[in-house]
Amino acid sequence: MRLPNQTNWRVESSNMSDGKRAKNKKKILPTDPMAEAGRKIFAQQIRRMKRHEAGSRTGADIESVHQMRVAIRRMRSLFKLIGAYYRPKTVAKYERGLRNIARALGAIRDLDVLILDLQAFQADLPPASQPAMAQVIAILDDRRSAQRVQLNRLFDSKRYARFLRRFQKLSKRSGQGARRVKRAESPHQVRHALPLLLHERLARVKAYDSVLPAREDAILHALRVEYKQLRYAIEFFQPLLGRSASQFLGQVKQMQDILGRINDIAVFSAYLSRLDDLSVEQAAVLQTYIAARNDELVGLRAQFDEAWARFNNRATQRQFSDSLLVLR
Repeated sequence: MRLPNQTNWRVESSNMSDGKRAKNKKKILPTDPMAEAGRKIFAQQIRRMKRHEAGSRTGADIESVHQMRVAIRRMRSLFKLIGAYYRPKTVAKYERGLRNIARALGAIRDLDVLILDLQAFQADLPPASQPAMAQVIAILDDRRSAQRVQLNRLFDSKRYARFLRRFQKLSKRSGQGARRVKRAESPHQVRHALPLLLHERLARVKAYDSVLPAREDAILHALRVEYKQLRYAIEFFQPLLGRSASQFLGQVKQMQDILGRINDIAVFSAYLSRLDDLSVEQAAVLQTYIAARNDELVGLRAQFDEAWARFNNRATQRQFSDSLLVLR
């Protein structure tokens, strides 16, 4: 889930300090093997994940869970993008560990966003209806607290510590877990392999033109996932791409925002429909909320149709193609 109305997302010198030189060594180079480029990206995202672990434990700032979850999503997406350049057992092991952490974080993040959305809706309710909504929010807050207990148990486990230690080892040691390149002329460097990988990601998005306009939640959710995979793939390597990549990403993010909000509403409605033992007043205020969100969907679907047409026009697709021309 996303926050309501959330807007999403070097020149070396000869006398660099040791710190600057070390930082430059972590840059992705066009001549890097894909597995080496992946190692550098994993190192960045592991640091991001660890940086937000303490906040995720306490819940003092809900952005901590969000940021930690995004880091994990990015790493899972990277394995999908370049997993063929690593040994299969390596991919399976770390993907499994990331998936377990993502599930624990996701259970809390879903409730974070739902509660925020309900609180915003509550503020505009008539005074007589606000206590019932406050009671529903309290129920959800109790569930969130229970999920945080489960998350902290995972963080405190030996399995989590072992996973993190081994994953950091993979990210720090060049060649760790990578498949051996059998032929030097095989396209294994970033400059050779990346264009094909990005075109494949784009093709997976554009292929939905055969089923759109569709209104089924499952189809729109699947398209949202493909947009997210495309966005991450471009962002991983954006420093190596042309300036038009940022313009193209703007279109991708717009589609992701619209589809994200559509997905939020579907998830909100499904979750709230499973709440039981509600009073008459609580059930009534939730029905009012769901009706308002269904009305919002009408406008979102119109926005989606317009944005989909813009994304597929020649100018937008040329931005993507032009961004790849600088790879040498």
